[in-house]
Amino acid sequence: ITLLPCLNPCGFQHNRRENGQGIDLNRDYRHFESAEIRAHVAWLEQQPLFNLSLCLHEDWESHGFYVYELNPENQPSLAEPIVAGVAKVCPIDLSAIIEGREAKGGIIRPNLDPRSRPQWPEAFWLLTHKTRLSYTLEAPSDFPLVTRVNALVAGVNAALPGLRDEVGSLF
Repeated sequence: ITLLPCLNPCGFQHNRRENGQGIDLNRDYRHFESAEIRAHVAWLEQQPLFNLSLCLHEDWESHGFYVYELNPENQPSLAEPIVAGVAKVCPIDLSAIIEGREAKGGIIRPNLDPRSRPQWPEAFWLLTHKTRLSYTLEAPSDFPLVTRVNALVAGVNAALPGLRDEVGSLF
């Protein structure tokens, strides 16, 4: 397990997606305009392949938790167990459209090739270079901090049942 906390400390401090130069770091994984993403990608390139990628995020516009699944080879999906685990501690966003994308039961499953996108989030870079299975877990940032943290912890625990069985609860 590799954990990378807070890739955007300036944005975190100011409660925004952009870094100090106004670049949305989670849309910079195709063109590498920011020093932060260049450094992150340089580090990632030295890492082995990942079996699974989990990107833990918050969405200020959501009405509850949702998950964005990138699973181009149709491996057994972890999205439903993630949503079921999170539903015990946080409401799920059941909107039919989330972030401009079709959603069902709190799950977005795009059928677009990441290479067709002009801007890439971290998950697209990871899918293209490091893993064939990636989930972005989105907690609703308007909810209390404890609810958001519990949602992300529940999602991670639901995504990693084999590891959890070996070492107990991850958190």
